[in-house]
Amino acid sequence: MDNRMTRARRVRHLAFAIRIGVDIGIGVAIGIGVGTQAAAQAPSARFDTATVRTYTVAALLGAARSELTTIRGNPTTAAVVVMAERLLQRVDRPAVTRLPLDIVVQAQLRTGDSRRAGLARLARWNRRSEVAGIGAGDAADLDSLTRLMAAELRFAMEARQPAVSDDSVDIILAPLTALNFARLNVSIEQSLEKLNRFERKYGPGAPQLNIAEVGLNYLAQWVPLFQPNGEGWPSRWEVVASYVPTYLTIADEQVRPVTVGEVGLRGYLWGRDWGGAAGGLLRPGYLSFGVAVAGARDGAFVSPLQGKARIGAFLGWGQAKIAVLGGSERRVIVTRQFQVVPWVF
Repeated sequence: MDNRMTRARRVRHLAFAIRIGVDIGIGVAIGIGVGTQAAAQAPSARFDTATVRTYTVAALLGAARSELTTIRGNPTTAAVVVMAERLLQRVDRPAVTRLPLDIVVQAQLRTGDSRRAGLARLARWNRRSEVAGIGAGDAADLDSLTRLMAAELRFAMEARQPAVSDDSVDIILAPLTALNFARLNVSIEQSLEKLNRFERKYGPGAPQLNIAEVGLNYLAQWVPLFQPNGEGWPSRWEVVASYVPTYLTIADEQVRPVTVGEVGLRGYLWGRDWGGAAGGLLRPGYLSFGVAVAGARDGAFVSPLQGKARIGAFLGWGQAKIAVLGGSERRVIVTRQFQVVPWVF
């Protein structure tokens, strides 16, 4: 009879663990897929390419030459003309001129949200351009040329006598105007995405840290994994070091509290429509994982170091968390991310 009761309890515990694990596992699988895609594309930009894609780099170079034709011979613009012609010579190659003009816009995003070189690039195993068809030197030269076109060359056209009409200037600079609108939209989207990430990590919907985590994460800002990148984008990682007396389990036909110490990492998910009310349970703003330690006996507010410790692992998917403890008193335990006492546990 005792063996049958023990087997029945084990079956119920196993079903309980499977049910919780499947729920979190489905969410994690979705998050890894979408989170990886978001990281590969981040900072993502939604800009209207309908106009800029109607031009090639050759059209931009043609507009620059038209500007130079209207101002050539003016002694006051001789230095600018020489500079612009030098830039034109550098990029006037079939490999560059046949490219769509929006490739110049994409050059702004060529390193995503990480400005550090990977091992393959440092070892020169990967020698490809970050944007297909255009190198960093070409991108810099085109950027310098467009700055000259928008400022010095345009001003020289409008200041010459007789002055070039506004309509003629607009026609000549149509490719540059399309390029600048696309660049502006990209910059706006990047700024909004950066704000979104700061909001997700530090805003009202972010998990509350305890005092220990505040101190550890403040110091961790100087550690490469946790520090912002060179352009101020926040790291997705955060240290978890918490005392959690609110885990629950089922043992001996009863629901019992279990107190756990957690040490691990929290990773924020940057994908669009994730986090907050829009993301819901399946698309939360963060996940967490690490080592879970509990004392020898179950109970609320029991020291994780009391007696022979039970060590396992925890996994959090948004506010939902599940942990598995080993040892002679094995447990599958669940809880929800919240603090009973603010800044403490």
